[in-house]
Amino acid sequence: MSNPTPTQTKTRVDDIPTDRLVDAEAFLTPILFGLDQADLHELAEAAIEESYAAGDMIIQEGDEGDAVYFIVSGHVEVIKQFSDGSERFLHSSGPGEPVGEMAMLQEGGRTATVRASTPLTVLRIDREPFLKVLGRSPSLAVRILVRLTGRLRDADQQAISDLSEANKELSRALKQLERLDKTKTDFIQVSAHELRTPVAALLGYAQMMQQNSLARKDTSLRALVDGVVSSTERLHRIFNSILDVSRLMTDGLNISQSPLSMAVIFEAVQSEFADALKKRKITLQIKGLDNLPICSGDPDLMYKVFYHLMNNAIKYTPDGGAITVTGRKITMGEHGPGVEVIIEDTGIGIDPNNLELIFEKFYRTGEVALHSSGNSKFKGGGPGLGLAIAKGVIEAHGGRIWAESPGYDEDECPGSKFFVQIPRKPNSASAFFN
Repeated sequence: MSNPTPTQTKTRVDDIPTDRLVDAEAFLTPILFGLDQADLHELAEAAIEESYAAGDMIIQEGDEGDAVYFIVSGHVEVIKQFSDGSERFLHSSGPGEPVGEMAMLQEGGRTATVRASTPLTVLRIDREPFLKVLGRSPSLAVRILVRLTGRLRDADQQAISDLSEANKELSRALKQLERLDKTKTDFIQVSAHELRTPVAALLGYAQMMQQNSLARKDTSLRALVDGVVSSTERLHRIFNSILDVSRLMTDGLNISQSPLSMAVIFEAVQSEFADALKKRKITLQIKGLDNLPICSGDPDLMYKVFYHLMNNAIKYTPDGGAITVTGRKITMGEHGPGVEVIIEDTGIGIDPNNLELIFEKFYRTGEVALHSSGNSKFKGGGPGLGLAIAKGVIEAHGGRIWAESPGYDEDECPGSKFFVQIPRKPNSASAFFN
């Protein structure tokens, strides 16, 4: 943190006793050797002696460069101050050295702060007389240029040293974060796996109770059992999603190459969401999927992709809206022939600044419900993992996935489009393509 500026004590030559006066011309002669005697005398006449206590500010960053200071006795530290109150030491200067000359040669304010680190005496020469002599003295100009070049060289070396040290710190921090991230991922994966096992058993028992004749006859008991089954199924899906994401995070996603029909996949997805679409009065139109060629991929993983994309479209489309799924053949450059599936909705849309962020883990659009409101209700709660899973699966298939939207508006509902492209053949062609 920067220190508060002490009270500054400036003393003009006329106010100093004779025995304390600095012979400016004698002092400047060895510093500005080679300078014409008349010019040296003119600078000495213009020099004003000033004294400062330790901690006083001689030059404040941002101020106008209106003078150059030659240190007679004492030392100064040159620092860079930041808006948060912190500061960085640049270099120090001592007797016989000038400070503040750089700002004299450029437009704009001072680029650093100069502070007395010990009791200090300087000769101050104001801008006008200094530049007047400088304009007719090549030797003085060269001397200043050489000094500035040396200072820039030292600053570059210091910057390189600081950057190297910062890189080392960042590398250490990155390794620590990687270790923490692996620990977190391992914990999530083990926890989800351990929790999924009893939940799967609970779901099995609940479904058995659901089929029991006594439960089917008793209306109140059946409602309770149906509620247990529904909630357990949802919990089971969440654990599966967490495991899918943990596998993506650890590069453990294995693609099983099999014949892949988009029409068949969407038939299963449509069946899964039939009740939600009917309850929300959302119209689903599917076009062109029957005409798509068979691809190579993992049917189970690809089902998860379109399950999450459809769930996302339903969740962010108000009641009475519409979802359109369109399929078409495409060419994917070096990947050759491929297929594209577009899922378009009439929902609340996505801010253009967030079109990439939505595929990050745990990201969700807008103010979604924090309570357990069902994964297909409008803006319902959820873990925010679906699109991250979809992106990971599609990229593992050598494909692309992205979103487009005019913007986010819950009143106008501009809608959004999700594009999925996958090549017909995998990187190593499956046997059924041979």
